[in-house]
Amino acid sequence: MKRFYRWMAGCAGGLLLGPALAAPQWTVSRPLPDNPLQVASLDGEAMVGRSRFPARLELACRVDSPPLRLSLHVSDQLGGWDVRPFEGPGGLGERRKLRLGMAGLRRGADSHFAGWYEEGDRFVFAWPSQGEFFAWQSDTHKELLVTIDGASRKHGKLTARFALPPSSQAAMAVARPCMGKK
Repeated sequence: MKRFYRWMAGCAGGLLLGPALAAPQWTVSRPLPDNPLQVASLDGEAMVGRSRFPARLELACRVDSPPLRLSLHVSDQLGGWDVRPFEGPGGLGERRKLRLGMAGLRRGADSHFAGWYEEGDRFVFAWPSQGEFFAWQSDTHKELLVTIDGASRKHGKLTARFALPPSSQAAMAVARPCMGKK
């Protein structure tokens, strides 16, 4: 009888952990009706110090207005990490660069970026793709890191981590029409 209860506990634990352990997936959408904009999004996690927050990475392609655009969407309340200096024209992203890194890759990509607020107390960091999307297609790269230095040293770094899905077909279908175009 003891074995039965252990087995039941193991099954229940598996049911609780199952969704949390599900493989990441790109979600494709057309956010605006009658508009050629397509978006592929991937959920991840942003970290500031020891605090963790939900994050979303988006690839956006509008065939009539390339290039491919990438954006990081985070809460504007990041445990004291101030997003305000990065907002709008003249924001810090025009003078500084964010860092894109791949787990297992020594060399990353740096890019100037723009920032703005969106609905729901969210902040967006956006930049044009410099071709780094091609590097993500390798089976050896399982994780993407986006790092942004804070406005001052006391704020530290914002790091967003995204586990890359085993298949990138959905993201490639969105990105392909805008890749290589400027």
